Amino acid sequence: MPLALFGNDKEGKIALDSLKKSGTNVDSIIIEPKSTNIMNIIIPNAKLEDNSIIHSWYDPITLNYTMNFSPNLPITLPEELQDKMLYIILDRFLPVNLKFIKNISADKKICLDIGHIRFFEHFTKQYLSQFLELASFVQINNTVTELLFERLQVKTEIELFEKFNFDLLVSTKGKKGAIFVFRENGTPKILDLSPQIIVQAIDTSGAGDAFFSTTLREYAYTTQINTEFIKSTFELANHTSRQVLSHLGSRIEK
Repeated sequence: MPLALFGNDKEGKIALDSLKKSGTNVDSIIIEPKSTNIMNIIIPNAKLEDNSIIHSWYDPITLNYTMNFSPNLPITLPEELQDKMLYIILDRFLPVNLKFIKNISADKKICLDIGHIRFFEHFTKQYLSQFLELASFVQINNTVTELLFERLQVKTEIELFEKFNFDLLVSTKGKKGAIFVFRENGTPKILDLSPQIIVQAIDTSGAGDAFFSTTLREYAYTTQINTEFIKSTFELANHTSRQVLSHLGSRIEK
């Protein structure tokens, strides 16, 4: 199975060059005579056949959206992972994902990155709630807030946080910063933080992912979520996002 499939366009060349610079072996990459997918999600499993993957992509330029499923996808964790502390990251509200997170033990952390209305616009409140009730950490952004709140019948971030009892809720606002909702000494608290340094954006691709991944890393390693933790995490996540925004491509240049 190929490591990845790239198109023979500028975006494909940027992605390939980035992998080479990072020291990644690109011998297994296939270049195809087409445009590079804007988004790829490939989930292989060693216990399955090579074609047993989820492969989905969406091109915001052509608005093409395709999704292919293998009927053999697992809905439980491999045995060797059952007793490990894991953070399960999802950005799709698909039935196969819901089956998966319902079948893993409660000590695993479900982390949702809701970055576009297309991820949830066709689903009901009852269906979405099944995901959110299992989630520990959720990140949303200002492009999804209005419709998500309407769908879930809430009015504010703190109402959403209390409704589903998250550990942490983050609502990003682009250049205006982010809203963090958490509990401190058992009481729900909200911090609306703005960056001190705002960069001129060259390419916004991947900025939200950079913010999410940095926040997730800090969340995974902390033993206590409090005001000090939130402010420190915001500075780190904002710094990472600035690095991504300052050049072309969803990557951090070294």
